[in-house]
Amino acid sequence: MIEEEGPIQPSPQQHGHDRELLLYDFFKHLTSLVLLTLGGVLVVAQQADPADVKPAVVIAVLVIISASGICAFGGSSEIVKARYTNVPSRSLEFYRKAAPTLLALGVGVFLAIFVDSLD
Repeated sequence: MIEEEGPIQPSPQQHGHDRELLLYDFFKHLTSLVLLTLGGVLVVAQQADPADVKPAVVIAVLVIISASGICAFGGSSEIVKARYTNVPSRSLEFYRKAAPTLLALGVGVFLAIFVDSLD
């Protein structure tokens, strides 16, 4: 007869590995989302009336969203570097917070100028 055992508890070392894998997947997902968002902004910006939407504002939106992608890609790169060299990354927490914040800011500004151009 097989005895029922409690749930298997991951070792602390494995727990850290799971966190890194989760964060790595988050950064990959965010990088893909940024690329799709940039494509969407470019398509919609081409269809907008130049009198309603200022090119400088669209460029600012593209820069903000691109910065989000750079942070997401940099974060995944930091995870790889930290695992390869066995030296913990000091900037990973910054990338984890900055990437989604910049994406949200860029999309918010874009939606604001888009809604404003509907008037």
